[in-house]
Amino acid sequence: MIKLKEIAEIANVSVTTVSRILNNKGNFSEITKQKVLDIVKEYLYTPSTALQKLNNISYTIGIFIPNQNDFIDDDPASSVDLNNLKEEFESLGHTLVLTTNTGKIDRSSMSYTMIQENSIDAAIIFAPFTNDELVDELIANNIPYVVTNGRNIEKNWNYIDYNNYDGAKSVIHYLYNLGHRNIGIIAGPVDHLVNINRMQGSMDAFQQLDLQISETQILHGSFSLAHGYESAKTLLNEKPRVTALFCFDDIIAFGAMKAISELNLKIPDNISIVGFDDLKLSEFMIPPLTTVRRFRYDINQLIVKLLIDLINNKYIEMVHISLKTELIERSSCKKI
Repeated sequence: MIKLKEIAEIANVSVTTVSRILNNKGNFSEITKQKVLDIVKEYLYTPSTALQKLNNISYTIGIFIPNQNDFIDDDPASSVDLNNLKEEFESLGHTLVLTTNTGKIDRSSMSYTMIQENSIDAAIIFAPFTNDELVDELIANNIPYVVTNGRNIEKNWNYIDYNNYDGAKSVIHYLYNLGHRNIGIIAGPVDHLVNINRMQGSMDAFQQLDLQISETQILHGSFSLAHGYESAKTLLNEKPRVTALFCFDDIIAFGAMKAISELNLKIPDNISIVGFDDLKLSEFMIPPLTTVRRFRYDINQLIVKLLIDLINNKYIEMVHISLKTELIERSSCKKI
């Protein structure tokens, strides 16, 4: 019997799209609908009893995101992730509750109340903080959970995440091989694990290559255009020997590119620049941005499947899944 995943591959659409069409949900073109339905008819697909039973069970999933007011606005990559997660769960009939997380336990917060009253069946900690106390609270209350968009390698938490460490490490090696020895880093929030993972990869690469970097060449801040803009101006005014910038996400890089233009410098002739995330806009920048891709594999389908497995199978002790990243070379870097 053909599976949903196989139908999706034949139709060249996502599993979510197939599921939503079969459940008569969402707005899709008639061409897409008919393509999926024709494949279903050809292979005589019928949902298994187990799948029918699963689709009749509705779980409430809590998604905990950082409490910064501008988190969603400043970080489109996270917005895409969260929206895809929402669609994935809702296509299977589950309910999502979005709330904030400070990394500390606040007994008056909605997050704490949801956990203590056992009003959620499972949780996703999105962009966790260093030593995030919310994760420990979920564990103490036996609530299945998954951490994503940052992991603490020193703690035995469940995680499904991209390998931000290796992605950042590959950037420093790439710039080194192009001849760059004075590299500036425009990083994200100092207390976010995804930022720490990328910083650890960068620092280990510097050490392996016997490169020196001073603290003044590293600027932390929000994943925002403004941070990229201000930090690039600071680094290039105060550290004129810097020949390359590594920005810890593409949004930071976009802000930095504006600053570089205002300083009458040219990319990549005067300064090379690399981002992280491979947002769709990156290839349309002038010049197109070299960056680290992390969207090739649909992590959201994996998170949904494994979180439901954690709810239904109490014998799963731990989930540790790391997905690859890939350096995408475009025109924003130059050999010197």
